[in-house]
Amino acid sequence: MKNVIMILASLTLTVGAFADTAVTTPKAKTSAKAEKKAANTKGETIALDLTASKATWSGKKVTGTHTGTVAFKEGKFEVKNHTIASGEVVVDLNTIVDEDVKDAEWNKKLITHLKSPDFFDVAKNPTATFKITTFTEVQSFAPGEPNAIAKGTLTVHGITHPSEVKLFYTPSDTGFTAKGKLTIDRTLYGLKYNSKKFFDPKTLGDKLIDDNFDVDLSLVAKK
Repeated sequence: MKNVIMILASLTLTVGAFADTAVTTPKAKTSAKAEKKAANTKGETIALDLTASKATWSGKKVTGTHTGTVAFKEGKFEVKNHTIASGEVVVDLNTIVDEDVKDAEWNKKLITHLKSPDFFDVAKNPTATFKITTFTEVQSFAPGEPNAIAKGTLTVHGITHPSEVKLFYTPSDTGFTAKGKLTIDRTLYGLKYNSKKFFDPKTLGDKLIDDNFDVDLSLVAKK
């Protein structure tokens, strides 16, 4: 009987020792580098810096070129491993500004016309949106050329078409910067005013307006 008691006591001490070990053994610490790698793999959503980002437009006509700016309304991107996985940028067309017409009255007339149904019809379509569905960093471009292509859809005037833009893309630990030129055929989006596709160029004369206009993008996104 005495031997049985001694055996039970020994077993109790052994189990207790294992229990203490299980409780006190510290968990392996995850390094900051590993945590950062895991976060990049999982992806995170970052916002467009509306103050630092800029969109500059230019449109050509027979007698010259108009240039100006338009402000961003919002923007967000999903970033994985320092690369854009998807994103969306929205422009507020109510903020269209012309910078080349110095006469205040003529400047106002131009902006009013651009916002009218002849062009963007801002009262009905106050925004334009570019959605990124694929983003590819390209290493084969020559030095000094863009190093990425963002493809997706562009919605203007309530009409959506596939679109793409080549970018100078620079990622960082806090976000990214991206610069590029988006060329838009306005007629695809119902902006037909004084277009040679819909009106006789001879009849239009110096009133003819180029079908394409450009938007130079300078995007800054931060966590």
